Amino acid sequence: MTTTAIVSCRIFEDELTYIMKKENENNTRIILVETPFIDSIERKFESEGIEYIKTGNENLKEILGKSEKEGDDTVILQLIEFSMEVRPNEVKNEAYKRVQMLQDIGADGVMVFYGLCGNVFGEIENELSRPNCPVRILRDEDGEIGDDCICISLGRRSKYIRILKESKSGEGTYFLTPMQAAYWREIAYASALTPDPNDDEMLKMVFEYSNYKNVGKVATGLKYEDGFDAIVDDFSERFSLAIINYEGTPSMIEKSYEKNRLIFKNKN
Repeated sequence: MTTTAIVSCRIFEDELTYIMKKENENNTRIILVETPFIDSIERKFESEGIEYIKTGNENLKEILGKSEKEGDDTVILQLIEFSMEVRPNEVKNEAYKRVQMLQDIGADGVMVFYGLCGNVFGEIENELSRPNCPVRILRDEDGEIGDDCICISLGRRSKYIRILKESKSGEGTYFLTPMQAAYWREIAYASALTPDPNDDEMLKMVFEYSNYKNVGKVATGLKYEDGFDAIVDDFSERFSLAIINYEGTPSMIEKSYEKNRLIFKNKN
């Protein structure tokens, strides 16, 4: 039995649902660690018929020792609330603490579903990997770590850099994936864009001051959040931003996961 642990920002709920549906079909045991905000991913799991065990961190080690049948693989999902570069040390400390806890209870490997996030995760593999439990962060097919969640949702760092370079000089683009669109008010507050996520006038002033001219609509192809088109249209009108469409993909997460899952399995 191989136990793969995932420490992830909840911004990747859709990608996790997509991957866990496949794992569920392979009879992999899925353990979702309880947090105050897992209701949305539970809703997605249930809509896809994904079977899972929900438990607190205090019971994880005990549950890991109770496999339904010999040879069952296990995936543990540990989600962290929306995390922005505005509080990098807090994000890093929380993620590091979760990784080390999962190593201590017997995970064979830990995947970190984050980008560099202001470079706070640039050395996580070197700093936290253990001989019996390596740690791996998301990388694209070129071996590059994603800069942030937008870079990861676009699938390749080179594509992200090209998009940024093609932007008109001085003009900003505020990107929205389906998850970011669904929770844009919470994310605006978490990223310290505004002290009041319901104060549209304040947020509009922030966008104007920062010279945001566009909203980048990143369609990942995943349909677990309803109303993406309507929300982006409303966001565009509300803040006087032009919509630019971008083709996203879950490929960086999917391929990183498959590659590292195999590494963790072969380690045994």
